[in-house]
Amino acid sequence: MITDQLSEMMIRSGRVGSSELEKAMAIQEESGRVLTEILIEEGLASPNDIARTFSELLNIPYLDLGDDFHLKRDEYDMIPESVARRFCLIPLVKEAGEAITVVMKNPLDMDAVDTVRSLTSFEIHKAVSTEEKINAIIDKCYREEAYVESSLQDIVDIEAASNAELFETNMGDVDQLLVHANDAPVVRYVNLLLMEAVRDGASDIHFEPGENSCTVRLRVDGSLQPVTPPPKSLFQAIVTRIKILAEMDIAERRLPLDGRFKFKFSGRVVDVRVSSMPLVFGEKVVMRILDKQSLLLDLEDIGFEGRSLKRFKEVLGMPNGIVLLTGPTGSGKTTTLYSALQILKSTTRNVQTVEDPVEYLIDGINQMPTRPKIGLTFAECLRHILRQDPDAVMIGEIRDAETAEIAMRASLTGHIVLSTLHTNDSTSSFSRLRDIGIPSYLTAATMRLIIAQRLVKTICPNCKTVYQPDDAELEWAKTIDPDVANRTFYHGIGCNQCRNRGMKGRRAIFEFLEVTPPIRELVHEEVDDMTLRRKAIEGGMQTLPQNAFQRVREGHTTISEAISVCMVD
Repeated sequence: MITDQLSEMMIRSGRVGSSELEKAMAIQEESGRVLTEILIEEGLASPNDIARTFSELLNIPYLDLGDDFHLKRDEYDMIPESVARRFCLIPLVKEAGEAITVVMKNPLDMDAVDTVRSLTSFEIHKAVSTEEKINAIIDKCYREEAYVESSLQDIVDIEAASNAELFETNMGDVDQLLVHANDAPVVRYVNLLLMEAVRDGASDIHFEPGENSCTVRLRVDGSLQPVTPPPKSLFQAIVTRIKILAEMDIAERRLPLDGRFKFKFSGRVVDVRVSSMPLVFGEKVVMRILDKQSLLLDLEDIGFEGRSLKRFKEVLGMPNGIVLLTGPTGSGKTTTLYSALQILKSTTRNVQTVEDPVEYLIDGINQMPTRPKIGLTFAECLRHILRQDPDAVMIGEIRDAETAEIAMRASLTGHIVLSTLHTNDSTSSFSRLRDIGIPSYLTAATMRLIIAQRLVKTICPNCKTVYQPDDAELEWAKTIDPDVANRTFYHGIGCNQCRNRGMKGRRAIFEFLEVTPPIRELVHEEVDDMTLRRKAIEGGMQTLPQNAFQRVREGHTTISEAISVCMVD
């Protein structure tokens, strides 16, 4: 029946003539082959014609998978390569809900749909594309995965072993360093490791020298994970190769150095910031992966929702005031700031930043780096920025009284100011500002919103299962939810998609403190942090542990993860 409808629609759309269709159906009757394959093989219709007709007939999307299209790792990890090739399909993870879109050559193949559903346990939505383009994506993604894993090991096991004696000689000679840094095994190792880091969503790569060996680790979801290290004989050449890429002085190994470079991966440009430091057994190098694609998220993707999302956007729309993000290094403050800048960015606004350093270059935002060595500090940058007629200003970090005071006076004169401050929670920001010398009346007059932020690891959806927390975890949970005994809790048991960690990805949790008139009055009176905190909670503020446990109840994370990132009130 569906074949008849397909044939009728192809004729009606003019993609195939009636005589050509009769010829194809005659061949089908003799051979028993699939009609669409006959139309393509006999040159009576193109694969694109068939795909577009399926799209119109079944009312499903047609995707033209171009050269720049690339699956994310968590997408192609969902389905084995053998299944993708057997049924000629690829999975796309939907942004919300327990469903995925499967791009198929033949959307009528119910065996394919049932196989994907059994592998993923997700609801399946269909899309259609051509066999050639689907297979090109399968080749690019699955072969790249295998290439990276096997090649790293090959370099260590074969190339390095045969050149060990060579690499151990004349390592103090700069000319020799240049030669060895450009040798094939060294270049390949660095390139492949960068590929693996971006593919896994790593934020940093650590190269650490030991006496007789070395360690290489990737920071993924906030935790360091070891990867295949090179032999010690290759280590200095690899460090030199990285320093060459970052335009650092390869002859200087006694002082810490900084550099930067870019590389292209899967059609996008990735920035890398490099830092080297001399240790006892050689130079330690850390590469910070600055992948703009992983940074520019919607506020909803970060974890904002409901009233907090609505109120944050309202505050960003105000003509003046200060918005502070607080938390330790690595708590996602920069990501939240840049996401807020995306809301502020407009052809009708002048948005200016002061950063140390400028990590991500964003179109439409005027970004200024500090240069303390020549006297261009945060405070000095701010003085000049305020002469540039800004509407909104983002300050990378408030570190001293001068910067804080200029920022606050800028907010009083009609600017919305965003910045970060290192405090453990939202309410202690006021005492921190008081400690660095800011008058309480100025803080009370300018502060609009303070957000304390942390990142919690999320449970891998592929291996998520019910579990019973231990007594210590339940005891912690009881301080927030007395009805904890009647709750259902989840954790990940480990699978190939999460590399047997049980956790995959991270989500932000927040303590959202609005500076209301009662809070402003207490700040002006310089009350202690605990009094201020009690008043904020009475006014409806959800604390970090409470927000973390909300994520636990929703099944996004575990109690142990919530405990690890939150202080108990």
